[in-house]
Amino acid sequence: MATTELSIGTARKMTSHRAFLSTVILAGFALLSFVALGVVNPFNSVLAVILILVAPLVAVFILPSATRALTRGATDLARTFKWYHGVWFLVLLSGLVFRERLLQDINEEPIDGWALFRISMVALVGIIMIGRLVFKKTAWLRPLFQGLIGIMTIFALICLVSTVWSVRPPWTLYKSLEYLVDLSVVAAIVATIKSTEEYERFVNWTWILLGVLLVSAWIGAIVDPEDALHAGYLMGPLGVRLVGVIPDISANSVGEFSAILSIVALCRLLHDPKKQHNGAWYRLLFAFAITTLIFSQTRGAIAGFFFSAFLLLILTRRYLMGIAVGIASSFAGIFILAFTNFGGVARDYAMRGNSEAEVEGLSGRLEFWQHAFKHFLERPLTGFGGYAGGRFLVLPELGRYATPDLHSSLVESLVDIGIWGPLLLIAVLLGIIWVLYKSVRSPLLAPSETRIAIEVLAVMGVITFRSLEGGGLISHPAFAFLTVLGFAEFMRRRLKYGEPLAQNE
Repeated sequence: MATTELSIGTARKMTSHRAFLSTVILAGFALLSFVALGVVNPFNSVLAVILILVAPLVAVFILPSATRALTRGATDLARTFKWYHGVWFLVLLSGLVFRERLLQDINEEPIDGWALFRISMVALVGIIMIGRLVFKKTAWLRPLFQGLIGIMTIFALICLVSTVWSVRPPWTLYKSLEYLVDLSVVAAIVATIKSTEEYERFVNWTWILLGVLLVSAWIGAIVDPEDALHAGYLMGPLGVRLVGVIPDISANSVGEFSAILSIVALCRLLHDPKKQHNGAWYRLLFAFAITTLIFSQTRGAIAGFFFSAFLLLILTRRYLMGIAVGIASSFAGIFILAFTNFGGVARDYAMRGNSEAEVEGLSGRLEFWQHAFKHFLERPLTGFGGYAGGRFLVLPELGRYATPDLHSSLVESLVDIGIWGPLLLIAVLLGIIWVLYKSVRSPLLAPSETRIAIEVLAVMGVITFRSLEGGGLISHPAFAFLTVLGFAEFMRRRLKYGEPLAQNE
């Protein structure tokens, strides 16, 4: 009897506690809403108003869980932080852009203050790498010329040699050395890391840094919506296109990073054998990344996401889910197209304010590529200099002085160093995909190793799509691609030798 009364009393206390907690949450939400409404006035942007009004919901219902997940992640990162995490962060810093420069600006002042900052960061990374090699901390020279990394090293060395006949020798020399420094860091990481679990932590570090860049883009959308949202520049149903302001991040890069993080979150929600990931946190990450992807209006990244999502369902053997999603999407699409105006909205979104001729020309890319191919025929074996042919020969002829590249790693390398460029890039892409596929199918690997291999292979789908109409393979820093390249080389050695060929730290 006493036990029953005690149970009833405990239940009443728990009910009272839940009621009190609910009241506190509602009161806090109401208070935050009033505060949010009070600070809306300074902002003229409709998006800024929406973001501010949604902030209390996020703060009350999502932020606590996300904070706990972030705290655990930060603690784990701090506990396992290695020298190469810091160097990789310096590589990212060296690639950030804080101002846009036209070709005329580069001609008049090749090295301004921000260019000097980037050069200094690259030089610092180079000094660190040489120091670790000379003092026998990390034997990275041999791995630089082996396997998949070795293919990209050959590419960079051909670019370096092309300085002799380049249309802009100083530019070719610096950019080639810059990419070689990036590759040396990746080689050192592969030579240092001793386990797949450790490499996964490094992969997570890359995803964290990409996420920080996306957060900076949204901060810019609130603080400086006129520049960050490109309102009126490329119109569609949204009327805006998200870019980064400080640092300067193109809408294409915003889209690529968003698609990558969307795939990472989706993979960890669909395939988590050890249940080691926080589901609530990755649902939030997926929602954030997908929203950012939509606002970037990057068609190539969106196509890459859908391709990789389909690939992910196959790799995780979610065949029934894939069929169910396909059937449900088909019926939903037919219903929406038949009874709503969604079809027109979707078409306007895909057009992104471009005319049909512009879309058929891939937003000017076909014109770039046609001119590049004409110049390739002039020098099919040598090209016009690594990183220089497209930037200083093709684009000025078209009057595109602000465009940094030809929007295709394959075409860019074709005009820069001749036929050898795309051949080497295609070889490394196929090599990465093959190694990762073997890793996914290998019975010798642990489930946790298979899971990270699936994740990286799905991310590679996005990168491959973007490489066809973007410069993400050979630009500095090709952050996501180099991370995948290093992981694929690590797994190649893992499958070949049974254990990674770890060097001393």
